[in-house]
Amino acid sequence: MMSRNPDQAGTLRRMHEHQGRATAALQMPATRVLSVTSGKGGVGKTAVVSNVAVSLARLGKKVLIIDADLGLANVDVVLGISPPYNLNHFFSGECTLAEIMVEGPHGVKILPAGSGVQQFTHLDGQLKMRLIDALDTLDEHFDVVLIDTEAGISDNVTYFNVAAQDILIVTTPEPTAITDAYALMKLLSTQYHQKRFLLAVNAIRNANEGLDVFEKLTMVSGR
Repeated sequence: MMSRNPDQAGTLRRMHEHQGRATAALQMPATRVLSVTSGKGGVGKTAVVSNVAVSLARLGKKVLIIDADLGLANVDVVLGISPPYNLNHFFSGECTLAEIMVEGPHGVKILPAGSGVQQFTHLDGQLKMRLIDALDTLDEHFDVVLIDTEAGISDNVTYFNVAAQDILIVTTPEPTAITDAYALMKLLSTQYHQKRFLLAVNAIRNANEGLDVFEKLTMVSGR
């Protein structure tokens, strides 16, 4: 994410400008930014992020994971790494993003977050802009950036989702997971004008079960 390639973080920067006015789409973006999110925890969101990242890396793509679950992070656990620093050290001014970044399986790069620390679970505007500016200065280009958000509908969740070019909602067939997925989609649509979502239905017994969840969400969203 180099300053000479501003389109990498340009999508995130547009989030700061989003409310109240339309934003111009990037022309031929060099980096694809995908947020992976969920209304309910425990649906396998981080596993989806990790598997997609490794699969893309195996195809020769340069991939960055941003662990945006700033209070209960676990990308490092899923990928089997033990980073010495995390985004909490960046927000507190102790480290740069380059110092925090670690390498995982198949060359996937990770910006890990901390766990069990509440201080940065609600980023203010200044910290959000610090993150955006720092992403611009990373001396490395990525083909794909995957943002692993926390579950729910907090300000951090909406911020990182609207920052992405694509939003992938992860759910399971469990009724509360479907209800919470819809609640997140409704919030992003009504408050942040997001009208298109990708859907991954996890923990299904067969394809028909996944299609049933898709049809339910499509029907209620249409209403």
